[in-house]
Amino acid sequence: MGEALIKGLYAKYTVHVCETNDARIKYLKAKYKGIVLGDLKVVQTASIIILAIKPQDMEALLMQIPVEKNALIISIAAGLTTKFFEKNLGGKARIIRCMPNMPALIGEGITGICQGRFATTADLKMAEKILLTIGEVVIVKESMIDAVTAVSGSGPAYVFLFVEQWMVAAQTLGFSQQEARQLIYKTLLGSTHLLEKSEFDAATLRAKVTSKGGTTQAAMDVFFKGNALGKLMKEAINAAKKRSKELAK
Repeated sequence: MGEALIKGLYAKYTVHVCETNDARIKYLKAKYKGIVLGDLKVVQTASIIILAIKPQDMEALLMQIPVEKNALIISIAAGLTTKFFEKNLGGKARIIRCMPNMPALIGEGITGICQGRFATTADLKMAEKILLTIGEVVIVKESMIDAVTAVSGSGPAYVFLFVEQWMVAAQTLGFSQQEARQLIYKTLLGSTHLLEKSEFDAATLRAKVTSKGGTTQAAMDVFFKGNALGKLMKEAINAAKKRSKELAK
């Protein structure tokens, strides 16, 4: 996610990156000519600091970095609340908490963001401007961030799992992996774009594809049997939300 933000920002802004891994430094220098790599001291003069490290490493990092007292802090670390940062940074730290998802890697992500107690409306707008470089943004209350994590943060895995099983099923019908990939990926992309551009919602479009007594109806009858798919989806999303709450600090 850190690299996704570098990719989104460096074309328009001068981006200063703190990185301790030598191999990663070499990679970033080669791929992103416009960025400036420096040590942790760079944050002393930064007005906006984006924290894109693993949650388990965050507390130790916050003890090391000489954060500018008036800096806006934007965190994309899962599970770490605005109160966690306010407690560890002291004073009236201005915190924006974010939950992006994997499609941010190609600039097509969706990020849920919320503000801490001391962050201003201007801070929220600035964070939104930054995160729009990797996709779309939805502003929510912090109480909804766990739900954002369950719906969109973990969401790409739901899609990948469905496609994974779709591929397996197609190959049992005799298609090669390449043939199945072509048929399924294009169907997925075309259907997603249609859903995005259509005046109709998903349920209506599904009904339009499903002729009574036809082939699609036969498949839908299996999916809807006992509402198993609907129940499973709700159970899965609620499990993800519950786990997000458990991990929160």
